[in-house]
Amino acid sequence: MLNKGEFVVTAEIGAPHGADSNLIVERTEMVRDYCDAINVPDNARGVPTMSSTTCAHYVLQSGAEPIMHLTTRDRNRISLQSELYGAYALGIRNVLFVAGDHARYGSHPDAKVVYDLDTINALALTTKLREGTDFAGDELEGVPEFYIGATFNPNDSCLEDHVLQTEKKQKAGAQFFQTQAIFDSEKLKDFMGLASGLNLKVLAGIIPLRDVEMAEFMNTQIPEITIPEGIIKRMDYAGKGLDEGARIEEMQREGLRIALETIERVRRIKGINGVHLMGVGWTESIVELAKGASLFPRPE
Repeated sequence: MLNKGEFVVTAEIGAPHGADSNLIVERTEMVRDYCDAINVPDNARGVPTMSSTTCAHYVLQSGAEPIMHLTTRDRNRISLQSELYGAYALGIRNVLFVAGDHARYGSHPDAKVVYDLDTINALALTTKLREGTDFAGDELEGVPEFYIGATFNPNDSCLEDHVLQTEKKQKAGAQFFQTQAIFDSEKLKDFMGLASGLNLKVLAGIIPLRDVEMAEFMNTQIPEITIPEGIIKRMDYAGKGLDEGARIEEMQREGLRIALETIERVRRIKGINGVHLMGVGWTESIVELAKGASLFPRPE
């Protein structure tokens, strides 16, 4: 779809914090018809969850196209290659490489991180596998021809340096990019202007806010996300004076409105090829956003 120039919608669902595979099936079935592919994270924020390979397998079995995340935080080059072989054998065809938040942000802050390879080298490794040899140059018994992606963060304070990093990822083999959550579309516009010569395939990240507490938490505790003060004030003002239940509902409606406004703005930015909807514990919001942004029904 990206190669055809169609506006693509991907959705991220949460991996179960445990062994209940029914949860990944239920979440897949909820959003399957409202997007073109489903992302499954890899121990996001350093919290152990069901493996992204296993989740992607269940997404595929449920009739959707998975995009499997792999972090370089938790694996060395041996483990990465092994995971990629297994994933491809299971029918998974899309993989997104991320560095992963440091373990100190998660539930096991004393865990030893790996970072044997950075994201650029992990992309280069996967590109080499696609050519028929492993990272050591030995011939493979079956070639994993993945469609590979990476991320970039237009919220970065030094856009020029981040554009250079993104270019390195592209040269290492990244065929598409998904961004960190966008709350200030002007920063994304600036980034895309600086990167215009790279002809990137970009899906802009969208996270709907559930309440003001979520907005404040993300602003202070999630690295590389900045939520403008105006948005936090809108969330705080929503439902003022109502009882608790009604206020929660109004904050959710306001969060959806803000996300829909952001989608409308990013769609006008030259070089944006789609949106990546991240429910973050609110899977139902993906359905509401796809409908509200007139992104449903999806193309056959």
